[in-house]
Amino acid sequence: MTKHIGLIARILLAQIFFISILFILNNIISTPGGYGMYQDMLGARGLPGIMAPLSILVQFLGGLALILGFKTRIAAYILAAYSFLWAAVYFMNAMQGQPVLIMSLLYIAITGGLLLVGAHPENTGCGLDQKMGKK
Repeated sequence: MTKHIGLIARILLAQIFFISILFILNNIISTPGGYGMYQDMLGARGLPGIMAPLSILVQFLGGLALILGFKTRIAAYILAAYSFLWAAVYFMNAMQGQPVLIMSLLYIAITGGLLLVGAHPENTGCGLDQKMGKK
């Protein structure tokens, strides 16, 4: 039963990144100037537009790897760093008067969950790592 809960937890954490980036990619592809709009959204939060491809890559590959349980430890730690970056970005925006403090706290919580997955990937249920005998 514990392996199933670990599997569910891993997938729920991963879907935050994987599903959201699929929506973002759909918006980029289907909207004229969609990529520029995504860069502008990052800029509005204080990140340079050059972070757009890195953000897409981290969310897509990291989310997919976590869903599949492939290189779970590495994927979880990379996504944890990414989440912590967003927690800091939202915290800085909150300090400038924007009502986004709750987003910072949410990303801190996600970071904690990902660090737990990274620390104990063997407890995250059926994944490619377990099938291949790796962690």
